[in-house]
Amino acid sequence: MGTDRQPESDEAKLRQRLEELLRQARLLAEVTRAPANLPLATAPRPPLPDHETLLPGSILTTLFRHPKSGRTVSFKREDLSELDEMTTDYLLNFYQAQSLFTPDDALRLRTSMESHSRRFSLLSRNGDWRAGVFGYELAKEAAILRSLIQLRLLIECVQILTPPLMTVKRIEDEEFDLIDNLHGFIRLLTLALWRRLAMEKSDWQAYGTLSICIAGLAPRTDDGLALIESGYAVGNGDPEAFKKWFAKGGRKAMDRVAAMLQPVDKFGLDEIFGMFTRHALELGLQPVTIEFVRQVLQTLLMTLANMDNEPSDACRRRSNVLSEQFTEVSRQYAVDFTERQSDPGVSEEDLTAIFKELDTLVGLEPVKTEVHRATDFARMQVLRRDQGLPVVKASLHSAFFGNPGTGKTTVARLMGRIYKSLGLLKRGHVVECDRGRLVAEYVGQTAVRTHAAIDSAMDGILFIDEAYALAGRGAEDFGNEAIETLLKRMEDDRGRLIVIVAGYDQPMKQFINSNPGLQSRFTNYLNFPDYPPADLLEIFQRMAAQSGLVGSTEAEKKVLALCNRLYAARDEKFGNAREMRNLFEAAVRNQSTRLVASGQCDHQALTTLLPEDIPDNFDSGVPTSP
Repeated sequence: MGTDRQPESDEAKLRQRLEELLRQARLLAEVTRAPANLPLATAPRPPLPDHETLLPGSILTTLFRHPKSGRTVSFKREDLSELDEMTTDYLLNFYQAQSLFTPDDALRLRTSMESHSRRFSLLSRNGDWRAGVFGYELAKEAAILRSLIQLRLLIECVQILTPPLMTVKRIEDEEFDLIDNLHGFIRLLTLALWRRLAMEKSDWQAYGTLSICIAGLAPRTDDGLALIESGYAVGNGDPEAFKKWFAKGGRKAMDRVAAMLQPVDKFGLDEIFGMFTRHALELGLQPVTIEFVRQVLQTLLMTLANMDNEPSDACRRRSNVLSEQFTEVSRQYAVDFTERQSDPGVSEEDLTAIFKELDTLVGLEPVKTEVHRATDFARMQVLRRDQGLPVVKASLHSAFFGNPGTGKTTVARLMGRIYKSLGLLKRGHVVECDRGRLVAEYVGQTAVRTHAAIDSAMDGILFIDEAYALAGRGAEDFGNEAIETLLKRMEDDRGRLIVIVAGYDQPMKQFINSNPGLQSRFTNYLNFPDYPPADLLEIFQRMAAQSGLVGSTEAEKKVLALCNRLYAARDEKFGNAREMRNLFEAAVRNQSTRLVASGQCDHQALTTLLPEDIPDNFDSGVPTSP
């Protein structure tokens, strides 16, 4: 009998695989939990040790997030070693002063680090007794414990520093807790490594190694301590009494864990690590952080394989394969992270917030009005669509007319965010290009370039600056090929692509009129007027304020006089806001020269621009010294 069952989507397969892995992690957590009747050691606990640096400074700081973007902090590779040399307190105080996290978060971080440092010290006590009984070097037990506690601490720090909404991921109709899942994956990886690399050792050594792993993974320090010291406690330090106890119940407990691990064998350990990195990508963790995790896993892997200093050939081969697999996952994560970070897709936003940003732009009142009108039209079409009414098939492609520096690119980006918030564009990003990116020098290459640019803008906006440069160079020019390719894609990809062309007023009108296809597709026109002198002054003032500077009354009068002269003499190449940027930078350079010469560098002097800092001659855009 036939079936209408549709093939599973990639998302459905991911959810199914993830649920299966996490189910195994939960079962392992249950079977490795410390029993209530487990004998406890009565030895006094050691005093709190000196702080143990479990997370290098270079890793801790990459977990901090920029307050505006929410993204984790990245550093140049050459700076990482310097961060490792700084104390945890110094780093926390320094970055807290920069408002990367709250004082409460700083306290939670310090508490977590001290707690894990104490855990390491507590779990290490009586280690020499275990090393003698189980037949391994004490340093190897310390390496395993340190590795697992480092991973637990790392995940806990991620939890503290990550906004709560970012720690939840929805796949289809199921919600996953990314932080809990990270702990689950570490449990799976650790115990699967034990089964594949350490279980072939003697019963004593296999049990001893397992107790170390389970203790390091335990959520609570007391549970971990009970597990790792059960052998010592059962005979009060008598190895022979412990061996009798092990023969009765210890071996069965170990076999039960091994049996629970059998279903995990169908998963490659690189797949489990890959799931860990998939969650890390959702949390935005830096590649250097994942490389740190890989190195810790490598230490764990090599230590488990060499507990008896005589690994078999098969064990060496397995450990080498696993090592290469973990390395490849880490490398792929760096590629995926770079791709994710460079993805220009915009985040979900409320329309009110976007319009607030639009309305605070200097001047551009006619443009603001047109953007509001275009948005009102788009909003009504969305409502009609949602209510099952016919949607008016109107073009959203636009042509922006105006001189440089009038805000065309800024408004294009805002429109991308608006259309994204309305659900008209999936990503809402803006890809900026010009003739150079679209037109090639050889036959057959222009279409390839143009298609590539359009592909990168799919589900967003393709913004072509100085678009008139594509036409008007003769029939043999390849710019015409770019135009024809663009027109076809605008038709083929309706609903997934919005194109905005921009440039000087008169050349853009000639460009639109040069091709009937352009006339029919670009029906929305926005004129960006030059900024009048008062607006130019306000732009200058805002640039100064953003740099912590303010102009004296006389300095601002001089700037306004310059703006009047520039505006009166402007032509089509007038730079508007760009002119103010050049003027501001020239003023700051002149201020620096003045302050160095005078030796007066107090707070007021550093934050005030005087009339002599404003260039006297700025008509050409190339200022002279005052």
